[in-house]
Formats: sequence, C-alpha cells, structure tokens
Amino acid sequence: MRTIKNILVAVDLMEDSSFVASYAKLFAEKLGAGVLVVYATPPLSQYFGLYLPQDTIAKFHEDTEKGAIRELKEFVEKHFTGINVKQRLANGHPQDVILGVAKEENCDLIIMGTHSRKGVDRIMFGSVANHVVKRADIPVMTVRPDM
Repeated sequence: MRTIKNILVAVDLMEDSSFVASYAKLFAEKLGAGVLVVYATPPLSQYFGLYLPQDTIAKFHEDTEKGAIRELKEFVEKHFTGINVKQRLANGHPQDVILGVAKEENCDLIIMGTHSRKGVDRIMFGSVANHVVKRADIPVMTVRPDM
C-alpha cells in the first residue's frame, strides 16, 4: 500500500468546492500529509475564432488569471488553516492540468469533486473526474457535492 504524503486537491473556483476542501483537510490531518490545491484556468485556444483583437483576448485572460490567483489564495486561507499547503494555478484543460501537476509534484492521492452529469450535459461538458480516474496512476477520490 502506498504512503500518502502529498495530496493534490483539484478545485473549481467557479463553483463551490468547499465540500472537496473538507475531505482533503480531513485526510491531510489524519495522514500528516501536505496539500497542493490546484485550479486550472481555461486555455487561450478556447477564444480562437472569436472576432476580437488579440490584445483584447490577452488582456481578458490576464485579468481572469489575476482574479483566479486572488480567489485561489482566499480559498486556501479559508479552508486549509493549520495544514502544510501550497497552491498552484495552471493554464490548460482541467484534466490535463490535474494529471500533469500530480506527476510533476509526485502526488500520492488526488481528491476532486464530481458533478454527476448525465445525458446531454455529459456529452457537452464531458467529465473531468472520469478522465482523471481513468488515466491517473495514483489513487483518485471523487466527492459529490451533496455528500
């Protein structure tokens, strides 16, 4: 059995991720593990094809990133007091960011939320959690918001 000393916690700052933080803090406290809270900002490629000047898109992305850094810091301060915690903002598709950072940082466990989307929503938005669970080479704990 693997020793868990470094937990990656994937959060979505656009939605309430406090339910994920509660589980992550509990696990970190019980296991004496450090926590890395990760949030992925959307890739610039999502704006391609829009009829906007490139400098407008770059400014929008820069402002979005600054806001995300501030929100991530506030989230960490609110939910992870007393825990050895780091935070990281990364640009890219969430599933790629989560898997890449977990490998880069030698994480032993990923904790993330799931929305339990079905039907058209699942087709339209996919499932980040499903993708991570299928491709991760470390354990992944998914938590539904209504748990």
